[in-house]
Amino acid sequence: MVIVFLFNHRVRVTIIFAYNCFIRPLGQNTTQQGRLDKFYKNQAKVYDVTRSRLLRGRRTMLRLCAAEVQKNTTHKQGLVWIDLGGGTGWNIEQMCKYLDNNLFKRIYLVDLCRPLCNIAEQRFKEKGWHNIRVICQDASHFVLPVEDSENGADLITMSYSLSMIDNFYSVISNVRKLLRSQSGIFGVVDFYVSDSSDMAVNHSNAIGSSRYKCNWFTRVFWQHWFELDHVYLYPSRRNYLEHCFDTLKVINERNHFIIPYLVQIPYYIWLGANLSPSKENNSKVESRKALKQMPTRFSIHSPLINNKGWTRFPYNASGPEHVQFKTYIYGFTWEDPKVDIDFLDLQSGDNIMVITSAGDNALAYATQAEKLTIHCVDMNPCQNHLFELKLAALCTMDYEGFWKMFGTGKLSDFERILDLNLSSFLSLPSYEYWRANTSVFNPSHNSIFKKLTLLSSDNLYTTGYSGFALQCLKVVAKLLGVNDSIQQMALEQSLDSQIILWNQHIFRRLMQSFAVRLLDNRIAMWHLMGVPTNQWKMLHNEGSMSQYVRDTIDPVATSTTFSQENYFYHLLIKQQYSRHCCPEYLTKTGFCKLKQVTSDPTHTTFYIHTATIIDTLQKMEPGTLSKAVLMDHMDWFAPNEAELEIKALCRALKQNGMVLWRSVARIPWYISNFEKNGFAVEALSIRQPNTQIALDRVNMYASLYKATKL
Repeated sequence: MVIVFLFNHRVRVTIIFAYNCFIRPLGQNTTQQGRLDKFYKNQAKVYDVTRSRLLRGRRTMLRLCAAEVQKNTTHKQGLVWIDLGGGTGWNIEQMCKYLDNNLFKRIYLVDLCRPLCNIAEQRFKEKGWHNIRVICQDASHFVLPVEDSENGADLITMSYSLSMIDNFYSVISNVRKLLRSQSGIFGVVDFYVSDSSDMAVNHSNAIGSSRYKCNWFTRVFWQHWFELDHVYLYPSRRNYLEHCFDTLKVINERNHFIIPYLVQIPYYIWLGANLSPSKENNSKVESRKALKQMPTRFSIHSPLINNKGWTRFPYNASGPEHVQFKTYIYGFTWEDPKVDIDFLDLQSGDNIMVITSAGDNALAYATQAEKLTIHCVDMNPCQNHLFELKLAALCTMDYEGFWKMFGTGKLSDFERILDLNLSSFLSLPSYEYWRANTSVFNPSHNSIFKKLTLLSSDNLYTTGYSGFALQCLKVVAKLLGVNDSIQQMALEQSLDSQIILWNQHIFRRLMQSFAVRLLDNRIAMWHLMGVPTNQWKMLHNEGSMSQYVRDTIDPVATSTTFSQENYFYHLLIKQQYSRHCCPEYLTKTGFCKLKQVTSDPTHTTFYIHTATIIDTLQKMEPGTLSKAVLMDHMDWFAPNEAELEIKALCRALKQNGMVLWRSVARIPWYISNFEKNGFAVEALSIRQPNTQIALDRVNMYASLYKATKL
């Protein structure tokens, strides 16, 4: 045993840690500093090694802080950072992986424990860093020296120190004084326990964060366990922190390091900023028009996310219209924007409303004219999360990284890029969603069930409802023995070769298969194709499912190449785009245009609404909307619902404003509703049965209509 202790470093460190934490008596100490010094004296040298698995989330907190600092600070040199309770200086050394140390004019490490401060001083001396001051002092009494006190600190961090401080409220008050009022960032990572069940739900609704609630055992056990070591996890502490600052980002996590999934220690990562009156006033002035669109119910601490080229409005995440969605239905947009653009005739200053979907068409419209206002509306929060991610990536990434994310749908270091580059441009709900779903872009493994059923989520485009549909279509193609031929279709360079493959090897077998009959029910149509019951009924009122499938696919397969022209069906087959066959926003030229658009608010402004179309229209000023693109949305309604939306459209649209929509019916039943409410309706294109002429590159719908307000 003695030999193992002497020569096995890991065993020796573990024993030192266990002895000092659980066996060695602290004795009587009249001050917190005396207690800390005695506790850490014999374990200071092994502190970083022994806390690496216990103190989770520190790197994430630092990456988020680095992203916010880079975005929010107008001065990129001469920054001031205060690390309160910084201990051994691990945070400061780690931060240098994300931000150049030379960006900071001064870094202050403030800690009450002398043994830990000694380790920090030695660390910085070895690194040769001369812009860091280690101060052994109570955090509530720390003041910035005169040379750095004029503007305050650009960054303040507290890593597992807030819960250890006796005079907690004094420290929070001091942070508010120390932090730069206009752009300062405050980052915290620490253990916590939640309120009781009802209060936990209220907290989650207020702050807009998920996974906050802890079960009874977790709340009681960890609070009392940590209190034995003078670590205080009272819920009121975190509540007060979030009350005093404007919350920017929150993550609630569980540490499983002792016994995975059995022992769970709750911890949170939080970023905030001072509640500056001037900051609030500026935001209101800049977004006065936008604020009129704000939902009446939203998370009280979820700020209006106002980036250079877009604004996302807060919403009530617990609302019944939103909680039903756990993921996006559409990972890509299934309507051809080229046809829309031809008919929309977008002009400078147009005020447009579109359904978000995956955001692809909104991006296509944005490059057609300057000074556009585009309202992107979707009841499914996850659709807006996806669109927000694309906008953030356009602002922060280079073309190759952007292509990997949305061209191939894969990015191996997505989690790191999310924290370090994208997070500061994302709203709190959007960041939370992608933080919990990093496997979308970096899949690690698939369940045994998925492997057995040949279903596997390999990238962005095989996730969500649409991704599940793509996987199912591939499985069906394999069962029918046509998958190899279909895959080859997406590679053929000539249309003639593609037509031969289609006619000789695929068409007849596909149309005569059980697959079409299997799809022809309301459950499969909704869950696999995103087609609701009312729309399914409209399709059947004018013909059969097999006729509809034939009229959809046959004209497209015989008129456009899937390898170069038709990126919709290329994605359907290959489950990713190619450089030669992709939407305009994924080309190098399109990317550069949109990068300029999203960084220049005078060009185009996106307003992202997580709401119903009716709610959004009712909050608009009457007669201000130029154009609305509703995709196939009107097909979804019962008669009374359609009437309400058409009235809302009439109220919001300018005179001669237009509504553009598609339908699975050649003559939709609600045309008369438009005409009754003061619209002139025009059929722009109608697909006839057994035709070989496609309406567009998708050809999914039987008609395209325009309604003009008289």
